[in-house]
Amino acid sequence: MAIKVKIERSSDGSFWGTTQNVPGVIASDGDTIDEMKDNLKEAVELYLETAKDHDKETYEAYVKGFEFEYDVEISEIFNIFEVINKSVFAKSIGVNPSLFRQYTTSKKQTYISEKRAKEIEEGLHKLGKELLSIKL
Repeated sequence: MAIKVKIERSSDGSFWGTTQNVPGVIASDGDTIDEMKDNLKEAVELYLETAKDHDKETYEAYVKGFEFEYDVEISEIFNIFEVINKSVFAKSIGVNPSLFRQYTTSKKQTYISEKRAKEIEEGLHKLGKELLSIKL
């Protein structure tokens, strides 16, 4: 069973994760994304321990195992991973760099089509695969 988690970066640089599809909200934070993920896993396990006695349906849904699906808004991805140059990335996926900056600036909400969002997601996954293929 998948637990959807929205990841955000706070103004102090720490990361927050909040569940989106379990009753109530489970949240955690951390100085890094990995720390936030570890803290969230622990928080969900504690939640399930309580659900065992108070919410059998939720307990049964997740007790056999769960995995996390992380959701990060486009503007947040480039805030979290500041090392990725927006203009260069935009060019690599065939998007106008000026328009791409509008997509990734949280101050100005620009409509992004589902098709364009998928192109950006695929570009990020391709970049990730390329990075994973590097052996030093």
